[in-house]
Amino acid sequence: MNKVLVTGALGFTGQHLVQYLNKDRDIQLYCIHRNLITENPNGFSCNLADEYSIYKLIEEIKPNQIYHLAGSFSNEYHTDYLNNVTSTRNILESILKANISCRVLLIGSAAEYGLVKDDENHVKETHSLNPVSIYGLTKAYQSHMMNFYYHVHGMDIVMARTFNLMGKGISKKLFIGRVYQQIEEYKQGLIKKIILGDLSSYRDYISIEQAIKSYQIIMNHGISGEVYNVGSGFPIRLDILLEQILQEFNLNLDVVEIKGISQPNKLNIRNIYADITKLQSLAW
Repeated sequence: MNKVLVTGALGFTGQHLVQYLNKDRDIQLYCIHRNLITENPNGFSCNLADEYSIYKLIEEIKPNQIYHLAGSFSNEYHTDYLNNVTSTRNILESILKANISCRVLLIGSAAEYGLVKDDENHVKETHSLNPVSIYGLTKAYQSHMMNFYYHVHGMDIVMARTFNLMGKGISKKLFIGRVYQQIEEYKQGLIKKIILGDLSSYRDYISIEQAIKSYQIIMNHGISGEVYNVGSGFPIRLDILLEQILQEFNLNLDVVEIKGISQPNKLNIRNIYADITKLQSLAW
């Protein structure tokens, strides 16, 4: 029986992954979240910022695999550093201390690439990391940490560097989440216009369902120490994406108002999309 531990199990991605992995009868699933998971007999509340707490849990469960999904994208340094860097370090140190054989999948972000010129797309995993947001900076720290623990301690770690996710229920801090939230408010008559910022940028979007399948492929077949882009491999302009979403609700762009919305601690990148050749090689 394969013991699999999922952190951030009540988050948007975590819920989808848990539901997906639960279909595999060869997996004994354990779930971690900062809040108690009462509906799962193998659910645990754990503060990943507390090294002793996560060590005791890992020592008790002795997982074969850990999907480390817990994290934050507040774009506030102390918050994102604690949730993206400290939590990762505590998990990796706990595995070493417990002296167990365990493969870890870390979730990176396209925000790590940051400054990307138009002619540098499709972006390969070998592209330099030049983050332009606090969130991207902490995720880049996480990537360097992976390299350290892989090379120095010989740990079995792989990374899925995810671009943009699509799916209902995604965080309202993200573009897709804000769109769905405002559409709901508009349909209820709570707002007269859907207010959004600049929509001229191009991004790479992948459905949450396809993303979690890619995570499992990387976990089971990825080469230790390697990073794999997870995306569609195609750019879509945000106004086109918005129009497609509006059509689901029989709405058009007439209900949208564009305003300059300031985003502190962040510089907007006009065009970025993934080279997914490495991921496709695993799938084949």
